[in-house]
Amino acid sequence: MEYSIGIDLGTTTVAAVLTGGGKNIFPAKSLLNFQYPEFGLDSVKRIQNGLDKNSVKKLQEKAVSTINALIDSYKNEIGFNYEDIKEIAVAGNTVMEMALCAYPLISLSKPPYRTSSEIFFPENTDSIPDFNIKDKKLFIFPVLDGFVGGDAIASIYYLDMAYRDKPAFIADFGTNVEIAVGCKDRIYTTSAPAGPAFEGGNIKYGMTASQGAVSDVRLKDGVFQIETISGSTPSGICGSGIMSLMYELLREGVINKDGRILPPEEIESESFTVVGKTEKKGENEIILYLDGKNNNNIKFFQEDVRQFQFAKSAVKSASEILLEKFKISEYEDFDVYISGTFGSRIRQDIIDLIDIFPFKRKNINVLDGSVLSGCLKYISAESPQRESDIKDIVRISKNFPLSGSGIFQKYFIRNLSFSP
Repeated sequence: MEYSIGIDLGTTTVAAVLTGGGKNIFPAKSLLNFQYPEFGLDSVKRIQNGLDKNSVKKLQEKAVSTINALIDSYKNEIGFNYEDIKEIAVAGNTVMEMALCAYPLISLSKPPYRTSSEIFFPENTDSIPDFNIKDKKLFIFPVLDGFVGGDAIASIYYLDMAYRDKPAFIADFGTNVEIAVGCKDRIYTTSAPAGPAFEGGNIKYGMTASQGAVSDVRLKDGVFQIETISGSTPSGICGSGIMSLMYELLREGVINKDGRILPPEEIESESFTVVGKTEKKGENEIILYLDGKNNNNIKFFQEDVRQFQFAKSAVKSASEILLEKFKISEYEDFDVYISGTFGSRIRQDIIDLIDIFPFKRKNINVLDGSVLSGCLKYISAESPQRESDIKDIVRISKNFPLSGSGIFQKYFIRNLSFSP
C-alpha cells in the first residue's frame, strides 16, 4: 500500500495526517516543534535565529527532525516502510517554510518584511537534508507574500474559497493569525502579529494544548469549574482555556472593559472570591486552581490579561482593515470560520464578549485545523486538478501587510479595550 502524509508545520506545534491507498485516513498526530522553545516562542525570535545560511540550518534540522519523528510514529504504529510513502505535502507560515528549506530569513527581519524574491520550493525530499523519506514527491504550499505563507493558502484551498459565490472569512489562530476574506472573484489576506498568547506563550502559567492543560473554564457562584485535556491533573492553561477564562472574568465583572483586574470590593458579583493579591507587589491576581498537596497552583495575572489584550486587538484590528479593504459591510451575509490552536475546544458563546472580531455572528464555524485539513485535501486529490486549484488561489489573491501601517497602529490602540 502507498501512503501520503500531510504536515502542518506550525511555529509551536507540528501536526501530521496520513492516508493509505488513497482512501484510508489515519488519526492526526502532533508534536511540539523541536525548534521550541530553544529558538524562541514566536516567529520574530525564529527570524532572529535564522538570519544567515549557517544559523537557519539549525532551524532546518529541528524542523526536519520533528517531521521525521511524526513519520516514525506512524511507521511504528502501522508497520510500513519509508519506501511506501509516495509524497509529502507541507504547509506553514513563511518563516517555517523558509526555515525548512534553509533559506536565510534576513529579508523578513526588516521593512518591508517580505521575501527577497519569489520563492521556489524544492519538489523532492532529497533536496532537504536528513529527511527519512528519500527521493519522494514534496509539495510545499506556496508563500503568497510577506508573512502570509502556505498555511493560509492551505486553509483557503480547504474552504474552496476561490470557487465560492458568497464571501467567506477565516482566521487561523497561531503565533501569527492568518486572516483571509474572499470568494471566486478575489481573495484578500493579511497576517496579524498576535504573538504566542493564543498558544499559551508569554502567559505565566501558560502551556501548549497538551495533557494537563486547562482547556475550558466556567465560573459559577464564585467557584471555577475547569476542564483539562485528557482529564489530567491541571498543570497549566492553554489557548482555549485562556479564551474561556477571559470570557468568564468579563461576564462576571471581575475584569473591566479596560482589562483591569478589579479588587474584590469593586466586584458586584459573587465572583469577588477568585481575586487574590500577589505576594511581592500586592497586585490583584486571579486564583484559578490551588493544589495544596503538590503546590501546583495556576494563577492569572494582570500582565497575562495584557498579553491577551495585545493578541485580541491585533486580530480585531487586522480583521477590520481587511474587511474594509474588501469593502464588505458587517451586515452583509458572509460565512465565518475560525481555526488553529483552539480547534473544536473553543465555545462559540465566547467569541462576541471577548471582542476579538469587528462583527457579531450567531453562527461561527469552528474548524479543528484548517491547515492540516488543506494538506489532507491536497494529498487526497488528483493531479493536475489540485495544482490548478492552488494556482487559481494565488492568481486571485492579494496580501495587505500590516507592518509599519499607521492605520493598524491606530486601530490596535482603539481595540485594546473590550466591548461594554
